Amino acid sequence: MKRLTMLTAVLLTLAAVPLALAAGGPGKFETKLTGKGANTQGGKEDGTWTIDLSNPTSGRVDLTWNGQKAGGGKYVISGSTITLTPKKGSECKTKGKYTFKLSGSTLTFTTIKDTCADRRDVLTYGPWRKIG
Repeated sequence: MKRLTMLTAVLLTLAAVPLALAAGGPGKFETKLTGKGANTQGGKEDGTWTIDLSNPTSGRVDLTWNGQKAGGGKYVISGSTITLTPKKGSECKTKGKYTFKLSGSTLTFTTIKDTCADRRDVLTYGPWRKIG
């Protein structure tokens, strides 16, 4: 459960950053994970994930997984790069660094460096779509 919480927080942070930069404000994105493959931790990460950021360059991030709070942490955006720092006690213990791209209402993440497989898998599973 801690793993899902942390991963959710990371995903939410990454998805919201591109929207905030593009629109000059907060954004909320959603993605759905399905399947039993390695990139969903054998189906343990299946469900609807959301990420929402309140500031376009840095701040706190909250994630939800199937409508439940699933984690948090902090983010910093520089250009098209986002660095995620997990909160203490999270399943992920290290920072993750990604590039992001916002095209219309679709957000995607590409890993630069992240040793936390859960966070990496959720963020890069597929495109995120803008929901708010």
